[in-house]
Amino acid sequence: MSPARSRSDGLGMVSEGLELPLDQLPPIDTNHIKILPMCWKNPVTGKLALQIHPSAIRAIHLPGGSKMTDLEEVRELVHRLQRPAIAPKYVYAHDWEEGDLVLFNNQGVIHSVVGAFGPDEKRLFRQCNLASSEGVMGPDGKLYE
Repeated sequence: MSPARSRSDGLGMVSEGLELPLDQLPPIDTNHIKILPMCWKNPVTGKLALQIHPSAIRAIHLPGGSKMTDLEEVRELVHRLQRPAIAPKYVYAHDWEEGDLVLFNNQGVIHSVVGAFGPDEKRLFRQCNLASSEGVMGPDGKLYE
């Protein structure tokens, strides 16, 4: 992505044509590319969560087999979809104290770091992932491996 830059609200990249060309990026094994639905269904609650990595998206696969590939259009659409999620009523900002532990469903939130630390403080972040033999569930209940 470098030397491209992120949007000021943290939701994706600014389309300025500054992205490195694909031939200057490390090789990609296309066997590892997965096409997943934009919404994943929580198998316990049944609620849907928008699951898009706005900094890495390059195209949107549409019903019927067509693709949206204009990077600026793709980024604008994703931003319009994600922007409501950072409205104040949906934001939880934790006022950290030593020893705090915060747990959240990583597939159901947008998370980021905000400047709540003093200049002499450091952030230690540990992530625990629970392995699953199942793929993700789409809005229709289908499992995507």
